Amino acid sequence: MQTQAYVLSEVNAAFALQDVTLLEPEAEEVLIEVVACGICHTDLSVQNGAFPSPFPNTVGHETSGIVVKTGSGVTRVKAGDKRGHPAACEGFAPINFGRQRSAALGSKAGIRGSGGEEIYGAFFGQSGFAKHAVVVENSVVKVADDADLKTLAPIGCGFQTGAGALLNKLKPAKTSSIAISGLGAVGAGALFAANYLGIETIVLLDVVDGKLEMGKEFGATITFNARDADVVEQVRKATDGGVDYFVECSGNVRALEAGWAMTANLGTLLSCGTPGPGVHPPFGIFENLVACKTYIGLCEGDSNPPEFVPFLSRLYAEGHFPVDRVSRQFPFDKLDDAIHAMHTGEVIKPILVFKTD
Repeated sequence: MQTQAYVLSEVNAAFALQDVTLLEPEAEEVLIEVVACGICHTDLSVQNGAFPSPFPNTVGHETSGIVVKTGSGVTRVKAGDKRGHPAACEGFAPINFGRQRSAALGSKAGIRGSGGEEIYGAFFGQSGFAKHAVVVENSVVKVADDADLKTLAPIGCGFQTGAGALLNKLKPAKTSSIAISGLGAVGAGALFAANYLGIETIVLLDVVDGKLEMGKEFGATITFNARDADVVEQVRKATDGGVDYFVECSGNVRALEAGWAMTANLGTLLSCGTPGPGVHPPFGIFENLVACKTYIGLCEGDSNPPEFVPFLSRLYAEGHFPVDRVSRQFPFDKLDDAIHAMHTGEVIKPILVFKTD
C-alpha cells in the first residue's frame, strides 16, 4: 500500500518524509495504521551510526496504532484492535537492528521508495516513524479498547525498561534505598515504579536542575546534580554509606562509574541505559569482588510485553504511572522540533502523532 514514512538515506542524514510503498504482510505480520510513535535515543543512535543498521531505512519503535490487516498466521490480534508495540523480541540483534521481517522466512527490506529502491523497515519489528507500518506479530501487544494510544505509545520501550528494572528484576523492599541516574524516559519509568512500590529512600541524579525539581513531584526523596564534583560523597553521606540499588538509565560511562562508587557493599548496580556496542563497565574485578556487589545488565525491563505493557497501561489509568506529565505530542511533520525539544531537555518524551481523529 502507499503511505508516508521518515527515511534515513545514510549515516548522519536528515530524516526525510517520503512517499513509500509497503509490501504485503507476510504470514507472521500485521499491517497497522500508526496513531503515534515516541521518539527514543535509540532511533537517533541509528541516525548517527552509534548502532549498526543497513541503509536506507526507517526507524521508530514506540508505536501505537490500529490493526488494518493481518497475515495468515497471526493469532494474537485481529483487524480493528488497538496496540502498543514493545521493542523486546527474540533474536535481539537480527530482528531489532538487522531488520529481519520474519523469523521463519528471513526476509528483510519491506518498503519501496518512489523509484522502486529497497528501504529497510522492521526496526525493532515495526518502524513506526510512518503513517502505516508492517509489524512482526511478536512485536504486537493488544491494549484495552479505551486506551489513550497517543499518550501510551512510548510505554513499549523506555518507560517499560525503567519500570521493569524495579518491578520485574530488582523487586526491592520498601525499606530499601535506591538511586536512579538520568531522568529521561527510562529514568522516569524507574522513578514511577519506585514511588508505586513505596520505596522509603529514592535518590535521583541528573545534570538538569529542572528535572531534579520535577523528580520530587514524582516521589524522589533526595536529589543531586550529577555534575557536582563531590556528588559521590554527597550520596554516600545521605544514604549511610551508599544505596542498596543503583539504576543507571543514561548510558553515560562516567555515571556508571560514579554509580558503582555510590552503591553500598552487597548492593546491586543495574545498567538499563547503554552507550552503544563495545564499551566495558568502568570498574575492576578485584574491587567489585571484595565489595561483594552485583552488576546486572538489563534490556527492556526483563518484561513479558503482552502482560507488562497492559499492566503499565492500567497503572497509568490509576494515576500511578503519569507518563502524560513528562511527554509532549507533536504533529507528525514536526519531527525536527520534537528532536530539538528532547535534546534541550525541554521534553523528556516527545511523541509524534500521525493520526489525529
